Amino acid sequence: MSFIKTELGNRKFPHYYGDISRIFFLLAGIIMLMGLPILNQTISVPAYISILFVLSVVFIAGITNPAQRMLSVLDLIVSLVGFIVFEYYSVKVFAEGSIYFIYLINQAIAILFLLAFYFAVKTVRGFIVPEKKPTSA
Repeated sequence: MSFIKTELGNRKFPHYYGDISRIFFLLAGIIMLMGLPILNQTISVPAYISILFVLSVVFIAGITNPAQRMLSVLDLIVSLVGFIVFEYYSVKVFAEGSIYFIYLINQAIAILFLLAFYFAVKTVRGFIVPEKKPTSA
């Protein structure tokens, strides 16, 4: 993980994982967009709502930065909601015995949101918990 943090320029903000969350948001948005024609049959919301959700997720990924701590909280909330929604539909589709591919798409998106949630929590924790300075003897 230190390689990712070094490559993404996290030396200035040691507990910032927003760039990693951004990658998971973008992947989730791409999979949602590609799967929308198939998934639209199983969800109870109009297609334009799904499209707006995809745009919102990608927008949030784009504005995520370490200078605005509230955006990290927004990342946390969006990833939590995304995980709950897609995991719910994944379980629902699987229980109904619907098309297995639809279950897999929902499960993959839920996993991406779960990973984004994990790194968003680490970022928020890093902003809340003060960093301990090493004591010199």
